[in-house]
Amino acid sequence: MVDIQHNFLGIPDTPLKKADFALLPIPFEATTSCLTGTKNGPSSIIYASNYVELYDEEFGCEPYTCGIKTLLPVKLNYKSLKRMVSDIEKTASLYVKQQKVLIGLGGEHTVSLGLVKAYMKHLPDIKVLTLDAHSDMRDEYQGTAFSHACVARRISELGCPVFSAGVRSISKNETDFLNENKNVKVLFAHQMQKGKWADTLNKILPSGTYYLSFDVDFLDPSIMPDTGTPEPGGFLWYETIDFLKMFINRKDITIAGFDVVELSPQKFFTPSSFLAAKLIYKIIGLISVKQQ
Repeated sequence: MVDIQHNFLGIPDTPLKKADFALLPIPFEATTSCLTGTKNGPSSIIYASNYVELYDEEFGCEPYTCGIKTLLPVKLNYKSLKRMVSDIEKTASLYVKQQKVLIGLGGEHTVSLGLVKAYMKHLPDIKVLTLDAHSDMRDEYQGTAFSHACVARRISELGCPVFSAGVRSISKNETDFLNENKNVKVLFAHQMQKGKWADTLNKILPSGTYYLSFDVDFLDPSIMPDTGTPEPGGFLWYETIDFLKMFINRKDITIAGFDVVELSPQKFFTPSSFLAAKLIYKIIGLISVKQQ
């Protein structure tokens, strides 16, 4: 039996000052469109992470030794979505200013807005790469400008360059916005199916410091069924990891922080939550090995 711990990976608690990475659970769910359950994403991922092997056979090491601090969840405020974003920003800023690689654990995609705002306070030139089945470029959706379907647009309005890949669901209004906005670039899924998309995407991303936002519906529903808005034609494990390796390992790229959002587990432990946990650990491994 695995001894289930409330820390990511089941590792002993790590003092923040000794940790390179800080994992922040944000079980926020207010604007989901179809299947609900994103509020259970963080706890399900942390539970599933107890079963992730600490040794990475590809890296030949145990990446967790770089130090991973599992933080207390953000206190939720459902009275105002705008205030909730502000609360996430304030909480995240505490760790960003300490130069931790902050990992946001969603929760719905709206949480990324608060996380990016925290990074922009300390790294005003940061860029955002979002891997997502949807463009999330609506001006508002279902009566709010803080819907998960609007998050990339809100980020772009901060003056932050946004690069989005894997999109295979978009409205006419969003398309019109993208045609008029030079601060946002989208690589659609149908374009990525032609040839070696990982190499193509990597080449169009300029050098700089990035925040990576990973919506799990970027992945194909065949390997990620537990998400609120699944879309056919998504991406598989190895091709996704190949891109992340290529991108993170670039000498002219720094990953300052990242999030994994939109997991909607229908049971406390699912193959989807295990996949999300292993994905997070793989990204941690790529960043930490590069820093050595």
